[in-house]
Amino acid sequence: MLMELSQKNILITGGNSGIGLSLVKQLSALGNSLIVVSRSQKNWSDFSRYRPAVVTMQCDISKEHDVLSLMEKLKSANIALDILINSAAVQYTCRLTDEDFSFTDIGTEVNTNFTSIVRLCSLLLDGLLSRPHSAIVNLSSGLAFYPKTSSAVYCATKAALHSFSQSLRYQLADTSVQVTEVILPLVSTPMTEGRVGGKMSPDAAAKAIIDGMKKECNEIYVGKAGFLPVMMRLSPGFVKWMLKKY
Repeated sequence: MLMELSQKNILITGGNSGIGLSLVKQLSALGNSLIVVSRSQKNWSDFSRYRPAVVTMQCDISKEHDVLSLMEKLKSANIALDILINSAAVQYTCRLTDEDFSFTDIGTEVNTNFTSIVRLCSLLLDGLLSRPHSAIVNLSSGLAFYPKTSSAVYCATKAALHSFSQSLRYQLADTSVQVTEVILPLVSTPMTEGRVGGKMSPDAAAKAIIDGMKKECNEIYVGKAGFLPVMMRLSPGFVKWMLKKY
């Protein structure tokens, strides 16, 4: 059964840049109503052309107080969500051996990439369960399976998100909520600025995600990440060796 991906109320975190921004543009073009949640107001003026289909709400999802305030705003606006897309993420490249290693940065990374997602899923779940055809979509990474050297904590949060997405899918198996995990390759976003290599465009990544959502896929392997299942079976050691350099 295919999901009719139009006339839906969709909340997306981190929707003001990168893949999130591309998702907002493409999903609004399909006739959906979008709530864009971001900790900054960057690019918000760009959304004026999409109003009233796109509404912006400022919220630092790494902070519990901000998230609870967001819930009150949604309740006051009487918005019934059909889809939650957890797109926001931060990545730091500090190593534990660095002199300027910061627990504050690590806390922000863990809270943004993992804890906030669990919190949002929990707080919004009752509403999603009340809808006839709803979904939770978590944007993860191939680094959840094969971590790289330079971003140990980021990779660990994506591994945690992968495990959480699986368990949540089991818990909601007999409900109206589809739980989808998106495994992304290297995509050209503000997070990956300065890195070399064959980056996928955010528009192409967003299109692949939407196509997978329509098919109600449990896991969507985007672009080069599609080779991961095969590589994990045939040559897992090679992938480990390759990412150890980064």
